[in-house]
Amino acid sequence: MAENSNVSVIKCPGCGADMVYDPGEGKLSCPYCGGTKTVEKRVNAKRDFLSERDEGEVEEGSTEYECPNCGGSVVIENYATTEECPYCGATNIVRKERLKGMKPDSILPFCITRDAAFASGKKWLKKKLFAPTKLKRNFKVEQFKGIYEPAFVFAANTASSYEGKLGEDYYVTVRRGKNTYRELRTRWFFVSGGLNKSFDGVTIEAASNIDQAQMNGLLPFDLASAEEYKREYLAGFAAERYNESLDTSYGAAKNVMDDDIRSSILSQYRYDRVGYLNVSTNYFDIKFNYILLPVWVCGYKFRDKLWSFLVNGRSGRATGKAPLSVPKVLFTVIAVLGVVGVLIWLFFFSGLI
Repeated sequence: MAENSNVSVIKCPGCGADMVYDPGEGKLSCPYCGGTKTVEKRVNAKRDFLSERDEGEVEEGSTEYECPNCGGSVVIENYATTEECPYCGATNIVRKERLKGMKPDSILPFCITRDAAFASGKKWLKKKLFAPTKLKRNFKVEQFKGIYEPAFVFAANTASSYEGKLGEDYYVTVRRGKNTYRELRTRWFFVSGGLNKSFDGVTIEAASNIDQAQMNGLLPFDLASAEEYKREYLAGFAAERYNESLDTSYGAAKNVMDDDIRSSILSQYRYDRVGYLNVSTNYFDIKFNYILLPVWVCGYKFRDKLWSFLVNGRSGRATGKAPLSVPKVLFTVIAVLGVVGVLIWLFFFSGLI
């Protein structure tokens, strides 16, 4: 295990032991004497995108570690009480130099406990009919690690103009020789106009170990409950450092907003086909917030391959992938083919008996 010297921790005022953040109580808690300490709450704010794109320094007291087992990179606060990879559980993580960059603006504290996350994970895994039985039996609550995932949350006002060609299908009856047929045709029409729309809470994953598809599986987070960033919330947890630039994340957010604008425009019309739709959008009053989102990560190794699934640390919503049991899949395929074979036999040969 990597050594962490000069560690500053939050001491319990009652017994002097290291305190950790308790998601169930929403306070710092002492695991020895039961003492608690309230974390001061502050108002969460947004920053202007265009005027604050320069990156500052990471807050003192945080150290970056890299896992040689799965390649995960996490920032572990000196308040943290664990030094192991939350993605695969490896303890041989390597300490790296701290990197320059923005420190978080806000944080959404955990409110789902490890036990509650475990229950959600068990429920999720139970629905995976083809997951190996051995995996389900060996599923343990200790495999769940709490980690704060970095994300950029964008807000913007937009003004769009558009023009396009849409089509509505209809049928006509045509005669060819002695036969008549129903033939599909399309009535095309042109559209144009403008659309103003405001966006808020466009959440873009900014880490390396969770992609946007996985983040979408965890959404939504109750962003209105976020607090101004305070390191006390990280006591007992780890936090992954962002590795996507603000500009890159804004580009991803624009794609999300562009898709939404396009859908909003098309929803105004009755159509069956889109010939083309050209949209030109101006973005203004662009705001952003660098936030840490709570995620319970269950990383495990099965048949020499790393697997993980995630649980939203606020709602308990689970997402991820599970390995398939080859015997279960083969048995199901054989059973289905057997049923199909019986039905075919009954259909073709029952009348001959």
